[in-house]
Amino acid sequence: MAAIELREVSRQFGATRAVDCVNLSIDDGEFFILVGPSGCGKSTLLNMIVGLETLSSGEILVDGERVDELDPRDRDMAMVFQSYAIYPHMSVRENLAFPLRLARLPAADIDERVLRAARMLELEALLERRPAALSGGQRQRVAMGRALVREPRVFLLDEPLSNLDARLRVQMRAQIARLQRRLGTTTVYVTHDQTEAMTLGQRIAVMRRGKLVQTGTPQQLYARPADLFVAGFIGSPAMNFLPSRLAGERLELPVGSLALPERLRGAAAGAAGPLVAGFRPEDLRLAASGETTGLCFDARADIVEWLGADLFVYFDVALDGFGPLELPADLDIQTGDATRRSLVARIDPDAGVKAGDRFRLCLDPQRLHLFAGGRAIGDPAGLQR
Repeated sequence: MAAIELREVSRQFGATRAVDCVNLSIDDGEFFILVGPSGCGKSTLLNMIVGLETLSSGEILVDGERVDELDPRDRDMAMVFQSYAIYPHMSVRENLAFPLRLARLPAADIDERVLRAARMLELEALLERRPAALSGGQRQRVAMGRALVREPRVFLLDEPLSNLDARLRVQMRAQIARLQRRLGTTTVYVTHDQTEAMTLGQRIAVMRRGKLVQTGTPQQLYARPADLFVAGFIGSPAMNFLPSRLAGERLELPVGSLALPERLRGAAAGAAGPLVAGFRPEDLRLAASGETTGLCFDARADIVEWLGADLFVYFDVALDGFGPLELPADLDIQTGDATRRSLVARIDPDAGVKAGDRFRLCLDPQRLHLFAGGRAIGDPAGLQR
């Protein structure tokens, strides 16, 4: 096992700065996630840790010793790629044994490690098969096993589940999580899928355009996003956003006004730049008869998605009197035009709301997020979950 530290790590490709001055500490034995949209630099950063990419500047240390000048084979790290990278002409047993034979380990040690990895990954019955006779999930387990048998001090996984269908991704996520807990090996996992990031990681680093935007536990990123990008990227469905403006101690939104929670008042009064209000779909609830607590407003269901345990209701809000809302383009949130916004509420599936129905929603002001100039403002303590 090993603790990893990145100091001012950058990677330049011509005029493009793919990774820009990243400082990061990963604890010994931690399951750490790098997440962000395609092209944000997360895979490049992973490749620099393992040694497949050179640094333009900065340092990478493992247990306090610099490794960025070492060859990849001297760093004692094992990597699993998106494309499986297993040999089609070899059996599962031969694929698992291959890196150990290269290391010239005794045959008895090779057999022991191969069988141990096969048991962990439920591959014992498949050891004599070739990759062509395996499913996608089985092939990815072989790729993981080939890294596992080396017993490295660091595991690096680059989008290992993106080639699998949805059902297999869920199964493999659970298997990877159990395996990492069992081994306790420091693991760095790259994904663009925020669901994978939230369910697997002990801590998550969100990257955008080569920079590290925010690092924290899944709960911290969800409840206390640092800016509009993290707020919109983490969570499914994405956070709802509306333009807003201050009127004394009240905040005006296209759906009505509410008294600002005390934790937001001072920051909102001194904010520079346009104010944007944010709230999660589950922070909206169906109003009780005659209820006026918090901010309550009427809506008409446009699209209804029933998922068994959840009901997602999409509805439009007119932006009358408010300017258009600009969100980070790389969030790729399709939420309406310049005059309307499309929002979503996550409500009780027994509510019976159907497309075309009118209904009334309420928002607890304590669940509100507020952003100015794209950055979160105010004391986030009230947003603990």
